[in-house]
Amino acid sequence: MPAYLITGNPGSGKSAMAVELRRRGLIALDTDELAFWANDAGMPVDQPADADDRWRLAHRWVWCRDRIEQAIAQLAGEAGRVFCCGIAQNQTEMLDLFEQVFLLAIDEDTQLARLARPSQTASPDRAAAIKKQITDGRLAFQSQMRALGAIPLDATAPPHLIADSLLGHL
Repeated sequence: MPAYLITGNPGSGKSAMAVELRRRGLIALDTDELAFWANDAGMPVDQPADADDRWRLAHRWVWCRDRIEQAIAQLAGEAGRVFCCGIAQNQTEMLDLFEQVFLLAIDEDTQLARLARPSQTASPDRAAAIKKQITDGRLAFQSQMRALGAIPLDATAPPHLIADSLLGHL
């Protein structure tokens, strides 16, 4: 059951890639559907309706390994391969679940422009501190993923061209 992770910083186009792959008839999962907020002890917590930057910075956006494994097994049974599109603060603990990891790489200007745009998939409540954390961590995250063997894709290109490039690697 081949599963592929398509990851990248916020604003890199992970959700757009899931939409593009589905448009092509492939199975693509937006992993935000399986992620949750966790406290320092790793326990799931509900995000309060009035959560501010301080609350968000004190918690982690994470995946549950069992939920990711179950989703991959269920969806791969339907299609033979699954594309998981997303990011979580604990994703490096689960890279062994994926045959290959692809990194949607973007530059600072592209990220800032995309984070400033309203969209249906972007979190509408990202305030200044969260956006700063996101942009400050972009280069470190991209370097980490490359060091772990992720194949970088130019995420400044339109989604259909990124998908062409990704599928060309398979």
